[in-house]
Parts: sequence; C-alpha cells; structure tokens
Amino acid sequence: MPNQSKRQSSYVKLALATILAIVSSGCALGVTRVNVAHDPLAVAENKKEGNVLVKQFIDKRKDTRYIGNKRNMYGMVLGHIGMLEGIKLESLLTEYFAEALRQAGYNAIVLDSRSADKKSEIKFDAVMEGEIKAFWLDLYMATWHNVLVMVKAVDKVTLKVKWEKEIQGSERNVLWVGATAEYERVIRQALTKALNNAAKEFASDEFHKSIK
Repeated sequence: MPNQSKRQSSYVKLALATILAIVSSGCALGVTRVNVAHDPLAVAENKKEGNVLVKQFIDKRKDTRYIGNKRNMYGMVLGHIGMLEGIKLESLLTEYFAEALRQAGYNAIVLDSRSADKKSEIKFDAVMEGEIKAFWLDLYMATWHNVLVMVKAVDKVTLKVKWEKEIQGSERNVLWVGATAEYERVIRQALTKALNNAAKEFASDEFHKSIK
C-alpha cells in the first residue's frame, strides 16, 4: 500500500507538471499582434523653429518580421510578437519621430505621396533620415523592450550629413501572466523614453545650429 500511494502521488505530480507545461507553452504559441503606441511626450524646453522634411525610416534589424519573442516558463522561444496587420514598423516610427520634431518646435513633414506638393512649396532646412537598429521585446520572468534608432539630418541638396545621433530607450517590467497588455505596456514605455530623448536632442542648440 505505501508503494502504491507513492506511485499514485508520482502520477499526480507528473500529470500536474504536464498540464502546467501545456498551459505555459500554449500561451506562447503563434504570433501575438500588438498595438505599438507611445504616451504623451514631455514638454520640450527652449523650442526651436525650422522646417524639416522627414524621409521614411529604414528597418535595419536582422529579423524584420517580428518585434519580439514569447517564451514558456523554461525560457524556450515558442512564439513571436508582431505589429498589427497592415502596419509597418518603419512607417510608424517615421511618424513618431516627426512628432518628436514637432514637439521640439519644428515644422516636420513626412515625405510621402500626400506631401509631394508641399515639398515644392516649403523651404526645408534639412532632411531627416532614420535607421531602426533595434526594436525588440523579450521575456523570461520579466519583460523588457529595447529601442535604438540612428537619426541623421542631411543637407537637402548635397545630402551631406550635418548631424547624427543614436536615440535609445528601454524599459523592464515584471511579467505576470504574459498577456498582450503587458507587452504593449513595456513597448509603450520604452518607445516614449526614446521619443522624449529624441525631442530633447532636436530642441538642443547643437541640432538647431547644424541645420541652419
């Protein structure tokens, strides 16, 4: 009887472990689509004036299909985190960094088909370019997100680089259940930090003098 009880106890533990493994891995399977947004940006001090044409940013990451990993309780990657359907990271960050320029006081216009007419009407001080080097979420007992974008202000005629800076933002939060809202929150916080850092750089005398 004692041996039988031990065997039954072992079976119960094994069953519970199996169920836990299935549950913990199941939530990580597939691709979770998240809304990539930011909080209201901080008020920039000593706002500047000027016109900046913003070219579409380029995604230079090694894997441009996703923006993060999902792992089970053992740290194994079983799924990924992606943008919402129909939304491209490079287009979204182009507009967000244009917002950071506006927050610093500039008139920033994103170069696309809709702004083609405005391009010939406005005298731009510089053209802004951007390369997305990192935009990635990962998790294991916690969730963290890193943003790294190289931005450049180039001469509108010669295309010579007049100013460049790496803009970074990161955030780390406790992971509770691995819900979509947890992913979106840490992305939003890291992105907001990066955009606030960008607005601060754009409002600097160094940047303003370089494009005038």
